[in-house]
Amino acid sequence: MEERQARVSAIGLRPVRAGDVPAVVDIVRAVLAEFGLEFGVGSATDDDVLRLPGSYWEAGGMFWVAEDPCGEILGTCGVYPVEPGTLELRKMYVRPEARGRGVGRLLLDHAIAEARASGARRIVLDTLHTMQAAVHVYERAGFARDDAQIRGARCTRGYRLDL
Repeated sequence: MEERQARVSAIGLRPVRAGDVPAVVDIVRAVLAEFGLEFGVGSATDDDVLRLPGSYWEAGGMFWVAEDPCGEILGTCGVYPVEPGTLELRKMYVRPEARGRGVGRLLLDHAIAEARASGARRIVLDTLHTMQAAVHVYERAGFARDDAQIRGARCTRGYRLDL
């Protein structure tokens, strides 16, 4: 447990900057490719990544990156308002070589805390059933299956967390 905490504590979280966009796109593109999907095809939310940070901030959302001590971006995560009191968790992706180090859980816990602090009443998300590691992280964090939350054409599962 102490070793895991030490690995996680070396990872920093910060708001995304415009200069991060190429690295964020690379992460999203690589993870999508693992599951047979293509960046920019079948998802309007991919376009928002190209216009970070404004695409999130201007809509009242937030977007963060996780980075190692050398400044390499390891993962991404955002929340975006979809209706009053409801934020959608979007673009939570972790580089394959950074998985198993607590990066995803760190990003998710931060998103949940920020959503609570903003006064949101729930967080929703949609994903692919084949993204089993992500599904496991969401379910362990208390998200309940709710397929009414599927918004993306390429997604097969929805989840909801009441805050």
